[in-house]
Amino acid sequence: MKKEFIGFYNPTQEETDESWNKGIFCFDANSILNLYRYSENTRNDFINALKSIKRRLFIPYQAAFEFHNNRLKVIEGTKSAYNKIENVYKQNFDVNIVNQLNGFKRHPALKLDSFKKLNDEFLSKISKELEKQKKAHPDFDSDDSILYSVTELFENCIGNDIPKTELRKIFEEGKNRYAEKIPPGYMDMDDKKGKGERNIYGDLIIWKQLIEYTKKEKKPIIFVTDDRKEDWWTIEGGKTIRAREELIKEFYDLTGIRILIYNADSFLHFAKEKKLLPGINETTLEEIKDIRVSDEKINSIIKLNIPTINNRKTNYYKSYFPKHSLKQNEVESLTTDYEKRIEELDKLLKKINYTNKLGKEESTDE
Repeated sequence: MKKEFIGFYNPTQEETDESWNKGIFCFDANSILNLYRYSENTRNDFINALKSIKRRLFIPYQAAFEFHNNRLKVIEGTKSAYNKIENVYKQNFDVNIVNQLNGFKRHPALKLDSFKKLNDEFLSKISKELEKQKKAHPDFDSDDSILYSVTELFENCIGNDIPKTELRKIFEEGKNRYAEKIPPGYMDMDDKKGKGERNIYGDLIIWKQLIEYTKKEKKPIIFVTDDRKEDWWTIEGGKTIRAREELIKEFYDLTGIRILIYNADSFLHFAKEKKLLPGINETTLEEIKDIRVSDEKINSIIKLNIPTINNRKTNYYKSYFPKHSLKQNEVESLTTDYEKRIEELDKLLKKINYTNKLGKEESTDE
């Protein structure tokens, strides 16, 4: 029965050892693009670790295409982080706080201008701190050391492109698979609509290329992807349990080999544990895991119309913006000060509301 439902079973120790001892390490585009989001030390540590296992690296053609195609977009996203953070604070005050303060314009003793002045001073500090950090941001536009390293890493380790006639067949198959929610890739249908079929069915193309490569090489595959969507992973109660059962089964049926799928931090963790990458630093593992965990929460935060400053939404800038350039300690210190002011203001407004309510009740009693 296990053979028929192999995706529901954990790999055996023998399968795991075989993969780690003799397998090929294949990378998705997102796990490589995330290098732009890591701190310099973590980035260098990760790249040096991969250099030590270069002879066992492989990247599917489609993954390499997506890396090059999305590289500038990722770089621009890290650069725009500073303005986005500033807007988070400004919008919070302009929309959430000003509206409440305006309700007390006719209060005889409350001086609203003093609150606005304090807020303006805080926003000025935030703006200056972000501008200082923005100037220190790595200039990947003119000197992209990551691109050079990735090019060197995967030189002669890249798969072949798929002929156009075969691509057309994959596109047609993809339409049916996505309609039936057969992984991988169907979660990209809406996000990539209008961006061309090669983008829409990119995950499926990578999957097909991994299968064909394994058939040819007849070696175990360890696939590293930082895609966190349900069309790659079984997710229960918000927790990632394992790779999708359908993927494990399909790969095994077509190649006779059990594929292992990891996210980047799990891959590095096990590589260190198995003495394959003994020199990888614990701080590297912690940072990569921290970004992954934060990213798993970001979708629910981004969907909010107006990010506000409270314990949950303050993490907005921590998870969305790159650690390699944003010095969060400085921003967090200013944020903590701001949160205290907001709490004090909130208490004051509640006290005023309570007093007004009592006044109305007394008037009614009279």
